[in-house]
Amino acid sequence: WPVYLALGALPAASLLVLHSFLLESPRWLAGRSDAEAIRAQAILAALRGEPLSSLAVVQELDLMQMAAGPIAGGGGDGGGLRSLLSDSVARRGLFICVTCHVCQQFSGINNVFNYSTIFLTSNGVDAATVVIISVLMNVGNVAITVVSVRLMDLSGRRSLMLVSCVGMALSTVALTTSLSCPGHGWTAPLAIASVVGFVMSFGVGLGPVPWLLPAELFAPDRCALGASVSAGSNWMANFVVGQAFMPLSNALKSACFLPFAVVVCGFAVFVTRTVPETKGKSLDQILFELSAHTPQGRPTVLRKPGGRF
Repeated sequence: WPVYLALGALPAASLLVLHSFLLESPRWLAGRSDAEAIRAQAILAALRGEPLSSLAVVQELDLMQMAAGPIAGGGGDGGGLRSLLSDSVARRGLFICVTCHVCQQFSGINNVFNYSTIFLTSNGVDAATVVIISVLMNVGNVAITVVSVRLMDLSGRRSLMLVSCVGMALSTVALTTSLSCPGHGWTAPLAIASVVGFVMSFGVGLGPVPWLLPAELFAPDRCALGASVSAGSNWMANFVVGQAFMPLSNALKSACFLPFAVVVCGFAVFVTRTVPETKGKSLDQILFELSAHTPQGRPTVLRKPGGRF
């Protein structure tokens, strides 16, 4: 175990080395001061591969500054939590983000990773099958993470989360069926397929999208606090679900994941009715949609050929 523990230093060291390559958000800089706007212009030029005085870069910076004025309150720090909650647009964005983060954990995903060996063994799955499930579950998680990076640019956020919810709900039903019918020839293959399918379905949308939404649903001066509150709700929900799972498993046995399927189905309804689609939209368009206004006549970020901003 000391070797495994020490391996955790490798990604930390990589972050320290690569930290110098990180760029500040040009949208955040654009609304703060003239000096910061100059930095934003330089970063935009570097990201777009354009000269510093490029018309496209200057126009994009101008639009960011225009959006930062009336929407972000002139580029201030956004105040504290009370200020965030007093802003109806930010409050709606916070409600959406927190709900997505809480439901992410109440989908039961971390219980699959943390307790799969315990609940599978206690429900009659043999040790060899449990080992296969553990290996394939982690391989599937890595594979779908790579795929989801591409899917985020091709599909909308809402559609990815809805696909994720459908896949997780179906996988939960399949897992419950396999655990309820031990001893059959199809039990082990169905258990393997359902657990791996559950994890991969999660990785398609419900895993990555909630972490992306705060950057898309908050004005620049609200984003840091909104993202912090959302992440805090995620960890609180993680703690609650982790503490509740074993008593739930002991009480429901093979049906221990059905309550999580109910949450996932309810979340799908929430996504359909409440979460706005953000793909391909500028920040001011999204914020106007959150405030129930149509963004008519508002400037949007200019796009270059090929879909790049």
